[in-house]
Amino acid sequence: MAGRALILVAVVVLVTVTVVAVRAWSRRRVDGLEIGGRAQLWSALGEAPDGRPSLVVFSTPSCTACRTAQYPAVEAVARRFGQALRILMVDLSKRPAVGQAFRVLTAPTTVVLSGDGRIASFNHGFVPAEQLEAQVGAARSSPR
Repeated sequence: MAGRALILVAVVVLVTVTVVAVRAWSRRRVDGLEIGGRAQLWSALGEAPDGRPSLVVFSTPSCTACRTAQYPAVEAVARRFGQALRILMVDLSKRPAVGQAFRVLTAPTTVVLSGDGRIASFNHGFVPAEQLEAQVGAARSSPR
C-alpha cells in the first residue's frame, strides 16, 4: 500500500515539474519575440499598429480545428468588439515567413497584440471565445 502511494506521489511530482517546465519554456519563447522587436513582427505581417488591439489568427487549409472551432470563436469575438478590434488572418501555407517570425508551432495559434503593437497574449492551439474576449479586453485596457 505504501509503495502505491509513493508511486502516485512520484507521478504527481513528475507531471507538475513537466507542466512548470513547459510553461517556462513557452514564456521564454514569447519573451524572445519581444526582445527581437515588435517592428520585426509587424513587418512580417505587412501591417502597422493602428491604436486598436489586433487578433492574429494563424491557420492552414488542412486544419480541422481551425475551421470547426477556432473560426467560430474568432467570429464571436469580432461581433463582440466590432471595429474596436482588428483581426488579421494568416494562412501558414501561403505565408510561412510570418509564422516563423512569430515562432508559431501549431495551427491554430492566436496572438493578441495591444494597440501599440506589443504581444498581450499568445495561444498555441484552440482558444474558446470567452478566453479570447478576456485577452482582448485586457489588451484594450492595458496602459500604453
